[in-house]
Amino acid sequence: MVRLDFELRRIHGLRLWEERLQRIDSVFARVVFVSQLRDAAGRYVDPFLLGVFTHRKCHQILADAHRHIFREWLGLSARVKLRDFQKYCDAICTRSVAGETTWKSLCRELIPSGISIDELNLFAGDARRLAHIICPSTGSPSHAQWRTRQERTNSRTMGDNDN
Repeated sequence: MVRLDFELRRIHGLRLWEERLQRIDSVFARVVFVSQLRDAAGRYVDPFLLGVFTHRKCHQILADAHRHIFREWLGLSARVKLRDFQKYCDAICTRSVAGETTWKSLCRELIPSGISIDELNLFAGDARRLAHIICPSTGSPSHAQWRTRQERTNSRTMGDNDN
């Protein structure tokens, strides 16, 4: 009976974690979120999951989730990727935006282990194209470009409230 109770807690914990992940409305943001659960040694750790799983199982669950979400984003059409990426950008636009070096570093951190070279090349190409679409001059978001985007988003939102 104790074993069954333990298994039910694990299943419930995993479902709650998956629900938390699904509340993030951008697939790109989910990739960022899961990639940030990886420590300097490359091990995934999430305090919530560690409450019901061993370190090894927690790592396995998060590594699998990272690959799955990464591949989900790669599978999106170019148009959907752009909209999804813009959702992510809009969500972080009030923060201080870094330059090209930080942008490249972020992209490197997003890549999970266990993917193919083709997936890696596809991601690198997509990230480069998206950065150029959003910031055509440098290929990375500048603070001024992010502020302009935010002002446009705010003015559209304010205009919608007037109707």
